[in-house]
Formats: sequence, C-alpha cells, structure tokens
Amino acid sequence: MSLIKHILCAVDYSNTSSYAFEYAYDTATVREASLTVIHVVNSHEEMSSVSFKQIEEELSNWVAARNVDNITIKQDILFGIPHVEILQAIQDLKPDLIVLGNKGHTIHEHFFIGHVAEKVLNNTNLPVLLIKAPVDKKD
Repeated sequence: MSLIKHILCAVDYSNTSSYAFEYAYDTATVREASLTVIHVVNSHEEMSSVSFKQIEEELSNWVAARNVDNITIKQDILFGIPHVEILQAIQDLKPDLIVLGNKGHTIHEHFFIGHVAEKVLNNTNLPVLLIKAPVDKKD
C-alpha cells in the first residue's frame, strides 16, 4: 500500500521543472496517485504583458505535451510570490509529496539550492523531492 496518494509539482517551464514534472508524473503513474501541477505567476513580471487566459493556456499546453499516458492532472495558476504561494498550496491541498526543480540563481545567493526550493524545503514538514536537470556531458 502506497503512502503517496497526492503529489504536488510546481513548475516554471524551465528545463529543470520539466525534469521535476517527469519525476512527479512517473511517481503518480506508478503509485496511482493524483497529481496537481501549479504555476505561480509573479504578477509584477508576467501579468503586465499577457492575459490570464494566455497564462492558463500556456500551462495547459505545457502539461498536455508531457502527459503521454493522458492521466488526469489537476492544474492551477497562483498569483504572488512563488515560495509563499507554493507553501499556501501545500497547506490547502495537503499533498503527500512535493516535487520541485532545484536551481540556484547565482553562486553568491544560493550555492546548492534555488531560492524557491530552499524556502519551501525549510518551511514544510512534508517530503520534498528536489530535482536537478542533468548536466550535458561535453566530450
């Protein structure tokens, strides 16, 4: 019997969040768990040039392109500061596992863990799976 029944995955459309989604998706499929994908819109950055409908379509298309088994995936768009909104979603949705991409902004700001991932990891008692995109091997 699986303890993982609901997975929450936050995405920002980066390469790293694509890998995080793959892990969340595969885990949900194998465990027969529900999957919720959220995207947080920093209203100061994204809303000035696009409509809510466009943001909604972008998330829907992004998920659909990766949903190879056509499983049911709940999607939600949140507005605000990413780590704050993700933590609120965790509180509201009560997932069993949180899956996030792990990427730092600069070596001086966050050497090992990205800012959003670090804030979420340090402010929840739930399991958090941090996924790092593979580094391309150069010959």
